[in-house]
Amino acid sequence: MTGGGPLRVMVKISGEALASGSSGVFSDAAISSVVKEILKLQETGAEIACVVGGGNIFRGSVSSDWNIERVEADNVGMLGTIANGILLRAKIEATSDIEVRLMSALTIPQIGEPYIRRRATRHLEKNRIVLLCGGIGEPYLTTDYPSVQRAIELDCDCVLAMKNGIDGVYDSDPRKNDDARLYKSLTFEKAIKDRLTFMDQAALVLAQQHSMRVHVVGFDQSGAAGRVLNGEQIGTTISDEAGVTYY
Repeated sequence: MTGGGPLRVMVKISGEALASGSSGVFSDAAISSVVKEILKLQETGAEIACVVGGGNIFRGSVSSDWNIERVEADNVGMLGTIANGILLRAKIEATSDIEVRLMSALTIPQIGEPYIRRRATRHLEKNRIVLLCGGIGEPYLTTDYPSVQRAIELDCDCVLAMKNGIDGVYDSDPRKNDDARLYKSLTFEKAIKDRLTFMDQAALVLAQQHSMRVHVVGFDQSGAAGRVLNGEQIGTTISDEAGVTYY
């Protein structure tokens, strides 16, 4: 917790949210929509850090399809998160007067700052939006993991996992099963045991170990992240205190 000060929130932005079904890897409309939601969240007074994914550009998990080493595929994916971060920074600064800092686990001095925990904390205290790119700078991990890890390091109050095209966590795939039920709340234990795929398993284990609450909401739900912070029950809350409930 932040010692009675403003809420500090880690927002996990998937790379797919920056493309949103377009034929290319980027969509100006999708990026503008993501930025609009970030700015709405910032208006609540929360301190905001964001971990940016790179799935719209390249996924390490497709290394076998390309017949390349997984390490190399993950390197491309990490660079993809930096490209996404640059675009988000540019769009936020073009549409608001909010200061943005791009910080990377990979060294890119001409583009952004190296990730240093205490420096990132200072940026947040100055009400700057901090975009965290490059994953954790190592292969074999999705960006779900650094979203939880950085949230713990930066003493965030929760992780807001903003999903594209889905409004929470279901007990089965709602695109394949019309009877899929939407969880209102969910325990880490059940999410891990049932191998629910809304977040990387390693990230869920880390969040459980450090009691880091996770909220899963959809970008399609206008102002969803801010509504969560204002106490509205929307999307799915994951914590071992919440129990298992459905809408």
